[in-house]
Amino acid sequence: MTDIQANYDKTVDSRAFKFNFKKDEFGNKRASVELDLPILSVEGLISVIEAGGKGLELLLEAAADVVAAQARTLVNEKEDISQDNFPMEKITWDFIAHMPKAERRGGGISKEVWEAFAADYVAVMPAVTGKTIEQITNAAKILANKFSAVKTQKPVLSLLKSQLGLYVSNSPNAETYSECAEFLLEKAEKLLNMTDEDLLAAL
Repeated sequence: MTDIQANYDKTVDSRAFKFNFKKDEFGNKRASVELDLPILSVEGLISVIEAGGKGLELLLEAAADVVAAQARTLVNEKEDISQDNFPMEKITWDFIAHMPKAERRGGGISKEVWEAFAADYVAVMPAVTGKTIEQITNAAKILANKFSAVKTQKPVLSLLKSQLGLYVSNSPNAETYSECAEFLLEKAEKLLNMTDEDLLAAL
């Protein structure tokens, strides 16, 4: 016999979220907050589309934000990009949907979060690696720019990936910047596995 759930709302699904916080200027850190939140289900999305109005407007804005975030990633990776040479095939909904999850989420990480991650990396890594502030700062800039300057240099990518692992293991704020780290580790792995033909095609 199937259980009947009172007041069941098929237009939403419950999904767990965890919100992390970085340390304040006094070194205090707020405890993470974990919440189960109602997210639109397939039925919910259909109902929003059918109802139209402000709900549909918000849904279209969210879809546009996904495409814009992916476009921003592509623009950041190539200085001479323009309307004429922009890879439109890489911003289709189907292409974005088939990207690794960490890579998709990386495009939606704000500039401020990337800057804060880089600052934390610089604060933590000199003591961990024994490298100079200048060396660590240079590495942090490359990481914050998502390897765009070194994407064909596999020895550099391998080193940065290894050091990123050390950062994750040693930074007290690693959880706060887990999205940045996950994105970078996955992208480094992808770049390291690319063949010379793949690398040439990407240029």
